[in-house]
Formats: sequence, structure tokens, C-alpha cells
Amino acid sequence: MIQIQIAGRDGNRARVTPSGELVVAPIAYNETESNTLDVAGTAYNFYAPLPGKQFVISSIIAYADKDVTGGGANAIITVFEASDKDSATVDKALLPFALEQNQLFPPVPLNILVNPGVWVNAKTDDDDILMTILGYYINELT
Repeated sequence: MIQIQIAGRDGNRARVTPSGELVVAPIAYNETESNTLDVAGTAYNFYAPLPGKQFVISSIIAYADKDVTGGGANAIITVFEASDKDSATVDKALLPFALEQNQLFPPVPLNILVNPGVWVNAKTDDDDILMTILGYYINELT
């Protein structure tokens, strides 16, 4: 392996993230928002659109507790873009997944860019899903 450093005139150095991404500018710290999805078919808002910004989802952690239907039935969870804070209408599915009773969706590194001007919501067809979405805002890409 050849070690190479990229540095600016001010001495700041580029680095490589654990995911293998070359970072040439500061990455924002993650924000976290948690909700309990406890009513089937109801939209739960995690992040609001900000003027001139886009949200990047960097990880999701979810747990299906004992109230999720047992016997091998899965709770279907959808993280999605919506046009309104309370909208359960999926404008664009960002990450649909399923969990069984007492199952954990572990934190995995993600890099999902959310479109500008939309809300990041989630819903389930079962209850109770405990979910945290981590991410950060970036300047809107043109």
C-alpha cells in the first residue's frame, strides 16, 4: 500500500471514511430523531425540509417489539419522502424493510440523498416499531 496525503494550503487534509469515501470537506455531525411507530398506517415525521438544504440519511436503527404480530408475520416498515409532515402517501420510497417480533434492524452505513423540499416520514403496517433515523443536512445539490 502506498500512503498518499492530499492537503490544502491551509494544512487541512482530505481523509477516507470507513466506507471508503474520500472526504475533501467537513462532514456534518449526525442529527438523530426517534419515534415509536405505534399506529398502523400512520405517518411519523422524522425530518423537515429546510430552504436550500437536502437531508442525507446515514443510518437507520429499528426494533420491532413484542406487540408486533407474532407467528412469523412481519411488520412492513417504509421510510419515505412525503409532501407533508403528516402525509402517509409515499411520494418516493427510500428504504422499505420488514421486521419480525423482537427483531432488530441494526445500524448500517447508508448514504441516501433525500430530494429537496420534502419531508422524511416513516410508517408501518403493524405496531410497535421503535425507530431512529440518523443523518445530516447538506447544501442543496444543483
